[in-house]
This record gives sequence, C-alpha cells and structure tokens, in this order.
Amino acid sequence: MREKRPGSRVHDALTHARSRNLAPMLPVALLIVLIGLSPFLSALWNSFFHDVHGERSFAGLENFRYITRDDGFRFSLNITVAWATLSAAFTLALGFLVALRLMGPRRSSGILFRVLLIPWGIPVYIAVPLWRAFIHGNGGESVLSRITGITVNLMVSPAAGFLGALSVSLWMSVPLTAFVLAAHMRRVPRQVLEAAALDGASAGQLAVHIYFPAITASLLALGLRNFIVAFKEFTLVFLMTAGGPPLVQGITGRHIIGATTTLGVFLYEVFQGTSDWGVSSAYALLMSLAVTVAMAVWALVRRDSSTRSAARGFAVLAALAQVPGGDPFLWGFAVVYLLSLRFRGVLRWAVAAHAGYTVYRVATLGFLAGFHPGIVVAVLGAAFLHGRGAASRAGSSGCRVDRGARRGPGGRLAPLLSRRPALSAVAGGGVTWSSIVTSGALVVLTALVLYLLVWMSMSRVSAVYVGSLLPAHPTAGNFARLFRDEGVLRNFGNTLLIAGATALLLPVTIFPAAVWLQRRGRRAVIFFLAAVQVLEMAGGMHSLIPLYRIFLALGAVNSFVPLILIYLYHALPFSLFVLTAYLDSIPGSFRDIAALEGMSVGAYSFRVLLPLSLPALLTTVMSAFVGAWNGFMPALLFLNDERLYPISMKLWSWVGSLASGTPVWNLFAAASVVNTVLVGMLLLRFRDPMGATPLAEFPE
Repeated sequence: MREKRPGSRVHDALTHARSRNLAPMLPVALLIVLIGLSPFLSALWNSFFHDVHGERSFAGLENFRYITRDDGFRFSLNITVAWATLSAAFTLALGFLVALRLMGPRRSSGILFRVLLIPWGIPVYIAVPLWRAFIHGNGGESVLSRITGITVNLMVSPAAGFLGALSVSLWMSVPLTAFVLAAHMRRVPRQVLEAAALDGASAGQLAVHIYFPAITASLLALGLRNFIVAFKEFTLVFLMTAGGPPLVQGITGRHIIGATTTLGVFLYEVFQGTSDWGVSSAYALLMSLAVTVAMAVWALVRRDSSTRSAARGFAVLAALAQVPGGDPFLWGFAVVYLLSLRFRGVLRWAVAAHAGYTVYRVATLGFLAGFHPGIVVAVLGAAFLHGRGAASRAGSSGCRVDRGARRGPGGRLAPLLSRRPALSAVAGGGVTWSSIVTSGALVVLTALVLYLLVWMSMSRVSAVYVGSLLPAHPTAGNFARLFRDEGVLRNFGNTLLIAGATALLLPVTIFPAAVWLQRRGRRAVIFFLAAVQVLEMAGGMHSLIPLYRIFLALGAVNSFVPLILIYLYHALPFSLFVLTAYLDSIPGSFRDIAALEGMSVGAYSFRVLLPLSLPALLTTVMSAFVGAWNGFMPALLFLNDERLYPISMKLWSWVGSLASGTPVWNLFAAASVVNTVLVGMLLLRFRDPMGATPLAEFPE
C-alpha cells in the first residue's frame, strides 16, 4: 500500500478532499444568512406590499411613491451626508495630530495612550449622557457654562445641537483613528527618520514631509471607513439630541426634521410611527442603497488596482449617484461622468462644474432642499485619484529616500528644507503645536467628564450643575439604592446572560470555520474575511428594522435570542481575523507529524490546534463579551419588557432623551460607575491574552 506521507500527492489529495467538507462552515454561514443577508432581502420583498396589522396586499411601487411625496427622507439624507463628511474629516485630522503625540517619548505617549483608552472603551450609553450633562446640563446651565461662561442649549439652537453631537462623536472616534494611524507611522523605515534628523528636520517637519506622504493611502481608506460608520450613526445622536432642534425648512407634510435627524434616527421614528410595514421596508431599502454606494466607494479605495480602473469605477458610481432626485441638470452631469470613461480629462472639470452648481443650489434653495449627496461621491473620487497620483509619485522617489538615508545627510528632506526654510519651519511648528493642543484638550476633557461622573454619583440630589468641588452633601447611598430599591442586580444579570451566551457561543461558531478557512489557503481567508467585514459594516438601523420583522414572525421578539445572535454576528470579522492569523502562525510540521501518527483531521484540530489556540480564542471571547455588554441599539428595538432590560436600557430609562423632564442623574452616575468598574476589572484580569493581538493589526 502506498505510503500517505505528508507532502505526497496522496496526502495532499486527502487533505483537499477533507477540506471540501462544508459542515464546519455551517454555523457561520447560517449566522451570516440570518443576520447579514436576510434583512436586506426582507426589506426588498416587503417594500412591494402593504402590511397593516397583518393585513397584506400588493402595493407595487406605491410605497416608493409615498416616500417621494415627502421630502423628509431626502432632507435627513442630506443631514446624514453633512454629518458623516464633517465627522470623518475632523476625526482623520485630529487622529493624525494625536497619533504624532503617540510617536513621541515613551513616557508621555504611554500616559496619552492610557487616557485615550477611556473614550474609546467607555460604553456609548454612558459617555453620551455624560457629555449631555456636561454641555447642556439644565437648559444650558452646566459645567461647560460654569467654566467658559458660554451657555449651550441643545434643545433650542440647531447649530448647538449639531456641533455638540459632532464634538462628542469626535471625542469617541479620534482615539481608535489615532491608534491605527500611529501603527502605520511606525512602519516608516527607521533609516529614513534618522536621515531626516541629520538634515535638521523637526518633529513637525517629519510629520509634514515623512509621515503624511507615507500614510496617504491609509488616510484615505480610514477616512472612508469613518465616513461609513458616521453615515450609519444612530445611538450617539439618539442619546445626545434625539434628532435635535427642528429646522424651519425641515418641517414637511409628514415629518419634522431636526438638526441631527440622521437617516438612522429618521428610520427609527418611521418605525415607531408608521403602522404599514411596507413603508418602513421601503425606507430601510433606500437607506441600504445609500450605504451600498458608500461601501462601493470604500471598496474602490481599498483595492490595489490601477489608477485607470479606479477612475472608471468612480465615474460609474458618480453617474449612478446623480440619478435619484429628478434634477435634469444632475442627469446631465451623470452623462458627463460616463463620458469620462472615454475621455479621462473630463472628470476633473466635471467635478468642478458640479461643485459650482451645488453651491449655487444651496445658496438659492437652502442646504436641505438645494444639496444633493451625489456631489460627495464625485469629489471623493477626484480626491482619491489625485491622492493616488501623488502617492505613486512619492513612491517612485522612495528608492531615492532609502539611498539618501544610507548615505547620511542630503536625503529627500534637505532640498525641501533649504528651498523654503521659513515656510517649512512654520508648517512644522504649526503641526507640532496643533498636535500638543489637541492631545492636551482630549486629556483635559476626559478628566472633566470623569470628574462629573464621580461628582453626580455622590450627590444626594439629581443635579448636573457643579457648584462646588464636592457635592454639598456627599453620600454613598446612591450605590445602595441601586441594589436595594431599583433592582439593578437583575439588569446586570440580564447583561451578564446576554454577553456570557455570546461569548460562549463564539468559539463553537468560529473555531471550526477558522480551521476550515486556514486549510483552504490564504486567498480564501482574505476573500471570506473581506466579505464578512463588508456585510458587517453594511448593517445598521436600516437592517435591524427588517430583522425585527423576521424575529417577530419567528416569535422571538422580546427575548434575548435576537440580541445574542446579533452580537455574535458582529463579533465575526474581528474574531475570524484573529483566529485565522493565529492558526497560520502554527508550524505546518505539526500537521505533518500528526498525519504520520495516523491522526485524523478532526482529531488534529481539537487535540492539537484547539489547545494551542486558547490565547487567541480567549482574546476573541473577551472582545465579543465586551461588545455584547456594551450593546444598546438591538435592546432598544427588540425588548419591551423592563424585566428583560440589560444595564444599558436601565441607564437609558433614568436619563431618557434630551427632552426628558426628570432625569435621575445621581442614580445614572452611580450605576455607570459600577458598570465601568465591573468591565474594567474583567479586562484587567484578562489583559495578557487581550494584549496578545494588537488592535492596530486589525485591517481598517
């Protein structure tokens, strides 16, 4: 009998045949179909029907005609695009400045890193109400007004509502962006930095002439990712302003659009106020299409393709983005963008003319009526192509940079510093001071918000106005009231049950799939992880509403089942990435030895790979546990019984929305302190396995 030795054709054939068994992928595949794909298919199908309290009838395109008769969706889309654009741009700029501080001396960067973990790690259902208390307080009388003398009433001023929510969004999103950018900056060759230092470059000049050109591609990809995340934003805006003060132009026939009525908030209001499931499905489908366009732009930026193919992709997307809205001029621009497929020079001039037309419409009709989001796709395409051209030119001179670094002084920076020394010094100094001020502001604001949290938790009365260093009559009785009178132990138990079930189901789901993918090869792993990440990022309120319909038909609404499955689904991309990367690091000789011993593929997986993968598995389990513990939006949608509320919903019930009449701030703060301590102790206990997989290695 022919020997089945490792590396032989017989052994390889048997291994390939066994790897065709799709059973290990079934749990992951079912989860992706149920949570990732079925909501979009459900929205597409139900959008062509009327469904009022179970009475179903065919509607054709009537639901979409219903939407076109009201400008509410279009106005909220414009607000969403403005919100996402500003959020992504400022997050990227501030994240770059903070990342420069993280590249500084070890001691100061270490302190900054630990401080940044607070806004990154604190749950949104704690952070946002805290910021609401800090900025708005009681009708504008707040800690902010006491420090600065500026009264900010988020309920009255649309500009204050929008900018206040945007500021909180930046505080929460800048840390992760800074971590990722700092990781990319550390990839700059050390000899390049040493050569620049010999040329006399300051830290700011290094940022302008070395770091920024080196991470241009990462900036573009990360900026678009931040745009997509902000585009789908619901929880932060809902907890901060609940749609914001109404806009005069936003009062339509069926809806009142506020300064922060993003699409997620708008769809939730439609879901709450419309009895026809078909209309809700049509709204959800339209938002899904908008997210799909954003995801397509992101995919174009991430692709390692030629500039010509990228230009063609952006031209087609820009043309398609002009079709909705019924504006003949925009349709004309769509034709011009399609012509740029044949004449490349047309694209730049078309974008300039389109931008001018958009400015004219906004100036004459106002932002809500005059703006069309299609211009964003065109501008992003032009900016990306310009950036890619600059990056390719910089890349062509990269070899000269390396050679200059090896020779010593006289590298790439020397001509730049000698040609315009004053301008270069001013730019470098401005970047350095901006980096210091931005990082310092984040540290101070984080300290103030934490101080307000502790202050309110010790106050006898439900107050947010800090009139003294300590509460007038400090007490620890709020913590006792939580468990004695409010029954918060049940809420923590519900949260533990949801997060624990998610964490326990994760290894059972992903380990067989990760082993199967790793045996299929690197290309299969990359393709599958990219597909899962795209599907996970495409979700939001527009997918949860159709998903609610599915679980309602299954009789699972008002239970923990949908929450656990949703949190498990959202844990898939990171978990599969970590586990497949870890499995790939295990020497292949282990499998060869196991095959010589006659061990089957299944036995090798569970007797060898599973014990070796425990550190990576524990990392994914803890990540999934914390993600489920910090969840808010699924619980808001699927749970109606207060006895089932997790701690996130209990905290929300105490402070409610911005217009809530009697928020109980002291109990909210006390429970938030308990929640933060519990999660912090858990992460501290398992910090070693969690640190085994750096966050910065996760693909942006």
